[in-house]
Amino acid sequence: MPLLDSVPITSCHECVATLTLPLALFLLLAETTIGGVATVAYLSLTGGLTRGFLKFIAVTYAILAALAFLVVLAAPPGSYQRLFAINQSAAGALVFLQGLLVIVMLAQVVVIWRRPDASFRSWVPTLAASALLLAGIVAALWPLARSPLEAAGITLTVMLSAAVLGAATTGMLLGHWYLVTPALTNAPLLRAIVVLLGSLVLQAILFPLTLAGLTHGSGSVTGALGLSPVLSILWALAAVVLPLVASGLALPTGRLRSFMSTTGLLYLAMIAILPGQLLGQLLFFIAASA
Repeated sequence: MPLLDSVPITSCHECVATLTLPLALFLLLAETTIGGVATVAYLSLTGGLTRGFLKFIAVTYAILAALAFLVVLAAPPGSYQRLFAINQSAAGALVFLQGLLVIVMLAQVVVIWRRPDASFRSWVPTLAASALLLAGIVAALWPLARSPLEAAGITLTVMLSAAVLGAATTGMLLGHWYLVTPALTNAPLLRAIVVLLGSLVLQAILFPLTLAGLTHGSGSVTGALGLSPVLSILWALAAVVLPLVASGLALPTGRLRSFMSTTGLLYLAMIAILPGQLLGQLLFFIAASA
């Protein structure tokens, strides 16, 4: 039975947040995996990562992809059509696309662990599967837009969310790797922090504008954020202020090779970003169903 078939639909914003929590959790895990794969591939291409870290991070993101698959399998996104105008076909394909990513990532793990000479090209199939999943998520949410410009806003919002989650997770895990092997070059860590900072700033600007443009929305940023003031304040703190401060401080400490301080700051940033991004997903659904 679809997830929402037996649930009465109501305009209560708290009820929408509760009902869409499984979908928000799936998006959080899926976007973390997608963004993480993209970040690792970028850092691998630019150089400086060790084979040991690549083996570790491949297993980590394969586990996250598997968790996302279990969540989307238990709560298919297509069942949320009664709450807002989600694209039924694209939403239904997300289960398959997430399962495909899991399979490809498991193959990626085998390649990295068994082939010492595995290069950037070994990440291409995983990047392709991640891109397909990202496209499926965007296509599922496109009907919420009222114009091509707003559809572009939704696309960029999903991409920035993946970039923030992936850069934060990869940077934090890479920082811990430096604590074991401090003689490594700090260039990959600094690149991850720069990606995180840039994505956080862009997301802080674009996300409220995207909320305002959703179907049935108020048309204004204050009106969209005012649909759930508590969630909006918590989102601003957890997804914008705290991670910007923490990652902003991590950049100079990383340049000074104070890896313990850098790792601690990135850990704080990720602790804030995970619930912050989840709150952002819930705000998105509240605005879409208003």
